[in-house]
Amino acid sequence: MGFCEQCGTQLGEGAVFCAGCGKEASTGALRGMRESAAGPNFDVSTAAAVDTSGFSEKWRQRFAAIEKAGGERTRWWRWPEGKQLTGKEKRLITSNLWAFVFGPFYYLYLGLWRKAITLLVVVLVIDFILEIVGNAVGFPVDRFLWIVSAIMFKQCANVDYYRKTVLNRREWW
Repeated sequence: MGFCEQCGTQLGEGAVFCAGCGKEASTGALRGMRESAAGPNFDVSTAAAVDTSGFSEKWRQRFAAIEKAGGERTRWWRWPEGKQLTGKEKRLITSNLWAFVFGPFYYLYLGLWRKAITLLVVVLVIDFILEIVGNAVGFPVDRFLWIVSAIMFKQCANVDYYRKTVLNRREWW
């Protein structure tokens, strides 16, 4: 494992960004780590070539928190290294106001059209099931069904963008 050149924080295996300050890990530190720790499709040369100068400080912090949570293996419902995260880091991973408000349109803006389609289908199926259950129980759910899609997109947006930009992955799910 390597250490951040800026703040000295120990970098996790396969880390592209420092979990302490969000700075991009150096190529030498990346080569010193085991490639297999970040997943079968992780490519150190690709990760080292990521130019983080175009990312805002907020995105760098989000990426660092995602890597601290487990990187490639991180999902909104499962964080392999979740016990090491602070509350702020958890919010950095799962909270995205733009995705909450604009949902699939924000995904399209980020260039994640496959994920937008997949999540939209999942959300529509969940909404349909909730509508049926609500009608069966006699509880009107049509007033708050929009919140299901808003939360789903909010929870997934940052990790999906991380996979697209840092890991160069284009997935449907």
